[in-house]
Amino acid sequence: MTPKFTPIARLTIILLSLTFLTEITQAQVLNVERVRSDSDTTGWVGELGFDFSLNKYNDRVIKTGGQANAAYFSDLHQYLLITSLDLVNVDGNSLVSNGYLHLRSTFLRKERLSPELFTQYQYNNNLGLRNRMLAGTGIRYTFLDRPNLSGRFSTGVMFEHEEWGLGDDETVENNLIKSTSNLVIRGQLNPQTSLTMIGYYQARPDRFFEPRATSENQLNMRITRNLTFRVSFTMTYDTDPVIDVPNLTYELKNGLVFSL
Repeated sequence: MTPKFTPIARLTIILLSLTFLTEITQAQVLNVERVRSDSDTTGWVGELGFDFSLNKYNDRVIKTGGQANAAYFSDLHQYLLITSLDLVNVDGNSLVSNGYLHLRSTFLRKERLSPELFTQYQYNNNLGLRNRMLAGTGIRYTFLDRPNLSGRFSTGVMFEHEEWGLGDDETVENNLIKSTSNLVIRGQLNPQTSLTMIGYYQARPDRFFEPRATSENQLNMRITRNLTFRVSFTMTYDTDPVIDVPNLTYELKNGLVFSL
């Protein structure tokens, strides 16, 4: 049953989601599990997300972000498309900050073991990541499947090509084979509230204990049938970052999600 809110309460929630966004840094592991959905029926499902922030230090910085996610469920398989684009305006000068596109196929999605194929393109002008292209394969294992609680573990291998711009004329290119694994626990706290806990671990096979690891907790609170208020906290540890940034970074973020 959808909760009932007074007009003032709804307006307060919307204003909070549009203005109270704190971003410390951008994690570089694309969290597919954050937006992956599971369906008992067939057909299309999708989400549209939006967030906004205004900061004033030496310059006035306005940031808007948008996400669009779509999934198609057949009787046997799932096909997922994830896109994101962030726009930044600094004292009236607009520029595209970062974005990505991810495609993933999960075969035999209702089975305990489900093979997967995926590919991705990404860039981040904030960090100097000019291009990242990757493709890989893996398998997903469902170890917990209850009405209000689920658990899945995925592992696989991918090829990753990166181009980093470290200065005006300095460029670093990496071509790496990496292992990628994640653990996901999803719980329905009540009919309107759900919690997702996700852990990622990516590393080169020859440096398996020098990873890029990410932990994320995400809380979804449904306002209406199609509108959800989402809060997430992400922490990433990179043993050997390409650019001069801290090994440990984090991001606190909230926004509105419209489900189609």
